[in-house]
Formats: sequence, structure tokens, C-alpha cells
Amino acid sequence: MKHWSGWLAAVLVLPVAACGDGGPDIPEPATITADAATDGQSAYAGTRLPRPLAVRVTSSDGSSVTRAEVRWTVIGTTGPTVSDATTLSDGNGRAEVFVQLGDAAETFEVRATLVAVPQETASFTVTSVAAPTLSAVVPASFAGGDTVELRGTGLTNAFRVDIGGQRAGVLGARTDTRLTVQVPSCIAPGAVEIKLLFEYGESAPIIGTFEGSPPLLDLAPGDFLSLEPGVVEGCAAFPGAGAEGAEYLLTPQSTSGVPGVTVDYRLGGTAGVQTPIAALPSSVTAPSTAESFHAYLRERERGFAETATPLPQAAAPAAAAQPIEVGDERDFRVCSIVTCNDPEDFAQVTAVARYVGEHAAVYVDLEAPDTIRTAELNALGQLFDDDLYPVVTGAFGAESDIDENGHVLILMTPVVNGLTPTSECGTAIVTGFFFAIDIDPQFQNDERSNRGEIFYALTPDPAGSAGCAHPVERIERLVPITFSHEMQHMISYHQHVLLRGGGSEVLWLNEGMSHLSEELAALHFEALGDATRFSQFAVGNLYNAFVYLKAPGNNFVLPQLGSGTLEERGASWLFLRWLTDQFGPDIPRRLSETAENGAANIALAAGEPFTRLVAEWFVANWVSDNPDVTLPSADSVKIERFRYSTWDLRATFLQLYNQLPDRFTRPFPIIPFDVTGGNFVLSDTLKAGSGEYVLITQSPGQEGFTLTFTRQDGSQLEGVARPRLNVTRLR
Repeated sequence: MKHWSGWLAAVLVLPVAACGDGGPDIPEPATITADAATDGQSAYAGTRLPRPLAVRVTSSDGSSVTRAEVRWTVIGTTGPTVSDATTLSDGNGRAEVFVQLGDAAETFEVRATLVAVPQETASFTVTSVAAPTLSAVVPASFAGGDTVELRGTGLTNAFRVDIGGQRAGVLGARTDTRLTVQVPSCIAPGAVEIKLLFEYGESAPIIGTFEGSPPLLDLAPGDFLSLEPGVVEGCAAFPGAGAEGAEYLLTPQSTSGVPGVTVDYRLGGTAGVQTPIAALPSSVTAPSTAESFHAYLRERERGFAETATPLPQAAAPAAAAQPIEVGDERDFRVCSIVTCNDPEDFAQVTAVARYVGEHAAVYVDLEAPDTIRTAELNALGQLFDDDLYPVVTGAFGAESDIDENGHVLILMTPVVNGLTPTSECGTAIVTGFFFAIDIDPQFQNDERSNRGEIFYALTPDPAGSAGCAHPVERIERLVPITFSHEMQHMISYHQHVLLRGGGSEVLWLNEGMSHLSEELAALHFEALGDATRFSQFAVGNLYNAFVYLKAPGNNFVLPQLGSGTLEERGASWLFLRWLTDQFGPDIPRRLSETAENGAANIALAAGEPFTRLVAEWFVANWVSDNPDVTLPSADSVKIERFRYSTWDLRATFLQLYNQLPDRFTRPFPIIPFDVTGGNFVLSDTLKAGSGEYVLITQSPGQEGFTLTFTRQDGSQLEGVARPRLNVTRLR
């Protein structure tokens, strides 16, 4: 757990709206080398390997080769599959593939071949071992609180047992073929599924019968239940408190993976007279021009994807690419209004290459104010080349190279400055953007397309001649952050649409991934000891998360319209950060290098249902590093699923509160509705992915209570919003 003491300098800036394939020439000789740390992996049959297989492609001088095509082949068996037949190396020369194991227990080979140099290969040995199975439950009928015996194979390898969707408590020692568990409460009567959960998989279920009246919810500290509304009434009965009292966290939540869905609800406790809890007032703020522009570009991408042709079938560029050299001039067409669509909406500019590095080339508009020196441009270009490009491509995969020049072009032009009205200079500004029309082959003959990988950026303009005034130091601070954000959007469109023929990633997840890209750059600079850059890249996400957690019930985690408010972007970043902490640093690449999108993409990458993941994340926001929460150290699964490992959010927000109390207005953003006993009622609306926090405290010896969870008119909660009541005993 990291506590960023002394690192988060007070550098909070204005909210920023970041709006922002032919193969390369492979040097001869080039080599492909297996990453030894990914070789020799094993996993259960029917699951995936815990880590991707990886190779590095290098030239004769040992330097990395970017966008080299690597073919992956499973040798000697037909059950296992690879996620892609071919993948591209990233900015570090690394190419990866994910392996899904077949149903058989076996050992086999996966071979990686450098397509441009077929004699260059690397081999991996993979082992699939028999997965745990269930054959019987004894007795076959049971009630809540009963003890039953499960029979099967490999039972010592299961980390969790679910009965009727609820976690069952494991009792005593287990053997490979026998396992004794206690049946959980709050299960709907009738036939129920029983299954084992193990790493990246679960067993085929067996069926038992739940019968009888449910007992009191006798939860131990750290126990967690996620209840469907239909089983709450008459089941969520909490016992009277013992001599030390008790504390429960209730989180009514929409666990839906469908963006934009809502449902009204009423949560009430039935001990004594119910005291209404006033929900926080909700306010709707019109999006800024910058936010509207960003959402417009992402919406256009989704439309382009419906008619896009995957790159392997696309025509080659009209002319062979020439190497870019400092001093080269070329023309560009640039969006000059935030709803650019017609040719007249694109300004034509001429720019000169002022910096050309290994991966990036910086062009400056000839009409730009002459205020940035060559040394400053070189420093900016080297930051793109040496730091941001390898970090972002290493996390999300390779970008396209539609113009076959091996570079991402960064065009600094006052046209971008002019996109922000001067009336909004003090709120949110357009700092830069990527537009998919430039890399989609269907537009290669369209006069609006520049037919290349281009990031459009602000140019220094201290006098404000083109719009808002921007001194050089502001450009040096903001543009790199926006580059890391927009580079993810560029990679996402390439990986999802152009390589795999899928749809463009849904807006909320696409935006969350770009904010994760900013954070990964921040962590890179932290590792280098660069406190200033770390703060600049990290603090925006922390602020967005803070304002979301102040009023989570007022905001979506999965918004339907646009790319989300600052609060909603904060929520999507937090969710992806927790997901990466739980399932490893390969999660961003799993989410990027696929044709899947949205909640289905999340579930595939993590190997667990989205409803479970989003519920546990929501609880973790309150429980993680909470000194007042007692969790049993003996149960590591309970503990870790409610923790962030990268951030100590409580210590971090406290530090920011001490530094910037006008922005971070309290030591910790979440203030649960605090209830003594069970006499309360809360009525509000659940929004996709989000919910509320209710803290119930029972003093020593206080009477028990029951809960109801219904629609506001008393009818049963159900539907696409997937409402759940999550219950966690804290102490």
C-alpha cells in the first residue's frame, strides 16, 4: 500500500477536457525473444493463463522494434486457443497474447513467429491441470445455517464456495474430495446452484434444494453479502447486538452493466419508528464546450466503427512514406469548431517539423505565435518519446501506423486554442484531441482526413491572440497529460475497430481507460523520483474521484450520454484502478486488445461477473484502509477484495485536504448516512453502477432489526438496473 506523503504537491489546475495498418520495415537482422517470466505457466483446464505470453522484438543493436507483427500458434493440441492469431509489438518491442485453456489436462507448446523474419521464433510451454469439480451435496435439501458436505475432486484448490449466489462458510479442514460448509442465509427457496470458485474460473454447478425459514443474519466481521431485492424482505433480519455492539455497511446499488439505466428504490429498517433520511440534493451542470467536444469526437468514433474495414483488408497508403526530418513542412486539416463535420469546418494549416524523435514528431503551425524555443520543444518531444509513448503503449498495446512513417505526429496549432470560448478560459479548456477520421482507412481519400496518427495540441499564446492566454509553462504542464489520455483513445480505436473489426469501446470505459493512462504515467514519474510530474499527472484523477465519492448516489458509474462528467470519470477511473489492483497489471491490455467492449469486456478480462465486481469495488471505496474496520486477518480473500493496493485513499485525500482545502473540502469524501439501530428509511434513485453508503451502528445489547428493499411504491425491485443490497459487517 502506498501513501504518497510529500509527493502530492499543490498543483491542481483547471479541469481539462482531453479531446483529445501497414507493418513497419523490420530491421535485418531482427530477433524475437521469449519473456522467461511468462514461460512455463500452468492453470486449471477451462480457464485462462494468469499472465499473457510475451516476447520482445529487437534489432541487431538491441533496440526495441515497434509494431512488429508476431504470429501465435498452438502446437500439438486443438483445445486451447490464443486471443489473437497475430499481435503487434508496442513501444517497448513487447508483443503479448492471452491463452484460453481447453477442457483437457495436458502440456503443450505455443510458438511465436516474427512474421517479417519467419525463421525467428520463440516457444512457450503451457500446462493445463484438472480443475476442481463437484459431484454431490449431502444432504441434498437444506436451510440457512445448516451444515452440508460437498463431494468432488480438487476441493483443496477452491478459494470460495457459492450456494445460491451467496458465499458459504467453510468449516474445519478440507480434503481433496470432501468439504464441509455452512449454508448461507438469504437464498430464495427452491432449487439452487452450488459451485466452486477458483483462480480465473468456476466449476460446473450441482443442484441442491433450499427450504425452510431463513435464520437471522449472523455475520462475522468481514462477511459480505450481495442480496437480490426479492430475498431481502423477511430474510435480512439482523440479530440484537452483543456486549461489544456491531456495525454494518449497507450499500444499495445498481450493479447493471447497461449504461444510463436507473431505478427508484426505498430502503428501510423496521426497528421502532422509521426516521426518514434526506438524500443529497442532485444538481445538473451543463457541460462545458471542452466536455461537449470530447464527447462529440468519441460519439463520432462509434459511428465510424459501424462501417470501418479492418486494416488487413484495407488498401495501402497512396504513396510510400518518406522519413520525417526537422524543417519539413506539410499541410493539415484541423477541426475549427466543436461539431466539425463538413469540409468547411476544418481549417487548413501549414506546419513545420521542429522535433523528430524515435516515435514522435512535433509540428508547429507556421501561424502560431513564436514563443516556444527549440530547447523547450525538444524537451517536450523527448518526454513524449522516452516516457509517455513507452508507458502508454506498454499498458494498452500498439497504435496504428496508417501513414507508415513510424511516428505519432503532435501538431501544435492555434486552431486548437480557438476551440475554447474566451468566456470559459477559467473553467475547462480544450487542450488537445485525437480524431479517428485520421486513422480509419475508409476516410483515406476524404479531404477532412490527414491520414496519419495525429495528436492536435494547444500552442503557447501568452497574449491570447487565438483565444485563451496560454504561457509556455502551461503548455509544458497540460499537453503531456492530454497526450497520454488521447493516445489511449488512438490505441483503443486501432485495437478494437481496425485490427479486430469490433465496435468502438463504450464511452464510459473508453474514458476510464484514458484516465487510467494518465495515472500510469504518474506512477512512472513517481518511480523516477519526479515529484512534480507525478503530482501533475495524478491530481486530476484524484480530484475527479473525490467529487464522485462526495455524492455517489447522484452520479452514474456507467453514464449513457457523452464521456461523463468529472464525477463520472472519477468513478470509472477508480473502478479500473481497483480492478487492476485485484487482477494484475495486464488488465489494461486485456481490455484494449479485444473486440469486446463495455461490461462484457470487464467480465471477460477479470473472469468474473460484472455485477460481483462492481459491488465489491463499491464497498472497497469505504472499507479500504479504514482504521475503524476490523477484518479477520485469517481470511485473505475477504481482506484483499475490499482494498486498493496502489493508493491509500484515506491518507491521500487527507493530505490533499490539508494542501488544497478549497478543492478537497473534507478529509475523506464519503460520509455515509449514519444510523443508530434500524429505524430509518431512505428513498432515492439508483444509477447504473452507483449507489449509496449507509452505516448502521448497534450499541451493546441493542435490539435487532430487519430490512426492506423495494421500489418507492412498495413493489418489488427488478429489471435491467440489477439492483442489489450489499451488506458488510464491519465490526
